[in-house]
Amino acid sequence: MQNSKIFHPIAACLIILLLFSGCNEDRRPNILLIVIDTLAADHMSCYGYDRDTSPAMDSLASSGTIWFNMQAQSPWTLPSMASILTGLTVKTHGCRHYNEASYGLDPLLPTLATILLDEEYRTAAFVNINYLGEAYGMSRDFEHFCFNDEGHGRARITVDSLFAWLDGENYSEPFFVFFHLFDPHLPYDPPEGFDTCYEPGGTAGITEWRTNALGEWYPEQAAHLLNLYDGEIKWTDSQLGRMFAGLRERNLTDNLIIILTADHGEEFLQHGDWGHGNNLYQNALHVPLIITGSGIPEGTSDSVTVGQIDILPTILTFAGVPIPARAEGLNLFGEIPVDRPVYSSGIFSDSIRASVVAERDKIIWNPVDDSSEMFNLQDDPVEMNPLNADSLLLNQLLEYWAWPCLWEPTKNELTIIQQKELRDLGYIN
Repeated sequence: MQNSKIFHPIAACLIILLLFSGCNEDRRPNILLIVIDTLAADHMSCYGYDRDTSPAMDSLASSGTIWFNMQAQSPWTLPSMASILTGLTVKTHGCRHYNEASYGLDPLLPTLATILLDEEYRTAAFVNINYLGEAYGMSRDFEHFCFNDEGHGRARITVDSLFAWLDGENYSEPFFVFFHLFDPHLPYDPPEGFDTCYEPGGTAGITEWRTNALGEWYPEQAAHLLNLYDGEIKWTDSQLGRMFAGLRERNLTDNLIIILTADHGEEFLQHGDWGHGNNLYQNALHVPLIITGSGIPEGTSDSVTVGQIDILPTILTFAGVPIPARAEGLNLFGEIPVDRPVYSSGIFSDSIRASVVAERDKIIWNPVDDSSEMFNLQDDPVEMNPLNADSLLLNQLLEYWAWPCLWEPTKNELTIIQQKELRDLGYIN
């Protein structure tokens, strides 16, 4: 792998924007971070999918910049969201599940909301899963926090909640909004009209995986559930389209940066597993990243490998705020080394296994038996043809695994109710 770098022409526009912002604090951009739960990049039209699942999200890509090789730092919600909000890898922030307990953010670890609130941004969050709630430290330093712990199917309600906040007395600029939708997650139960987009029988039959008496999955379920999953994405996209229209009606788009991504993807037995949180293949790790708004050139794309840890430094750069020295990510509009290793870990059950992608080479390593698989994602994007592991890349992954956790994540013992919820979501058996 060559030791080369890419310089983005967008950086010049960004520098001009920030210099102008520094002269007039009122011109600091409003920032909207959209995270769609369980949205796999390869199920979006703008990423080459053959179904028209995402016209509203595609419009963001055509009006801004799309990254084709965005890696989630974990294949499930808690650790990946922690990486988005802190700019840290899973090994560093320590949020994960282990021994019947889930670990949330260290109370002393600053998040995006903490930093921007200190810089006089108004902060608001609209989220739809308990992992983003107070118990896991994700709600900290959001002045307005709208939380639905049973958020499936609530995209319309969540968009309405955002509008109510924007129209309310406590709203002011500049603002940072963290906006999370949960609808594409299991069960796959899109509203009427969207349930039949790709599945003629709609939700008749099943909306989630079933097993036989031996605990084995029925492969014939995969096509039916995948069709409903795509219907969920199209429904979610329709509500995002309504949200974008509402922002235009409120004259909020002229000084607004929108970042759209996902916490993880979804599997449909491509490697023998369903859902997510089970392994570190690309079906669960390849997520979208689109940025559009003030100062972002239209119709730009980037193929460099980036990660969720890069979102915090990028947002802070837009806001004209120094990037903390502890941040492990990079500003997406600065210089990105082509061969920079991007790490993922935090399998749900025991957090064992880690992966690294550099350029288009990827290694998945299991420390239990010291086994590894290597793939070239350029030639083998579905990871079906393992190669001999590159020793340099494997050593980088071993170094990552040896990193200490630098914070004290908060332990949350799972209640019986929480265990049932996790079983219903497919995380535990």
